[in-house]
Amino acid sequence: MTGGIVFFDKKKSRWMFSKDDITLPIELASDGIKKIGILDTLLGNRYLSPKSVVFIDEIESSLHPAAISKLLDIVFQLSKTGIQFFISSHSYFVVKKLYLIALENEIDIPILSLGENLTLNNLKDGIPEDNEIIAESIRLYEQEIRL
Repeated sequence: MTGGIVFFDKKKSRWMFSKDDITLPIELASDGIKKIGILDTLLGNRYLSPKSVVFIDEIESSLHPAAISKLLDIVFQLSKTGIQFFISSHSYFVVKKLYLIALENEIDIPILSLGENLTLNNLKDGIPEDNEIIAESIRLYEQEIRL
């Protein structure tokens, strides 16, 4: 997905990211590269099992929209093996992609919204308009239509 590879350099005793002719310490890579690299490493080392729980904070951070979509497709495929994912996001794009996954596969994807009130919705039932991320996206769309 990134065109690079994350690996542990035993001589330097640190994680590295390499792409094309450039190799740098993982801490200098973008958050998106780190998330994908960590997930890939966990899978490659067979550390994740059907009973695993994975938390991903701001899954969209430092990723191109196409990469976000691919990563969410991977998360969905992994969830079918029994791995449970908890994802935080402030992105309409992420919510929309998860909504499409729920519709296409007829599965429940619960979404917990923290605003003035705590609300629990299921993306299989539609995108919740009482969610602040969704409400702001709708407000911007309506502003565009007015203009």
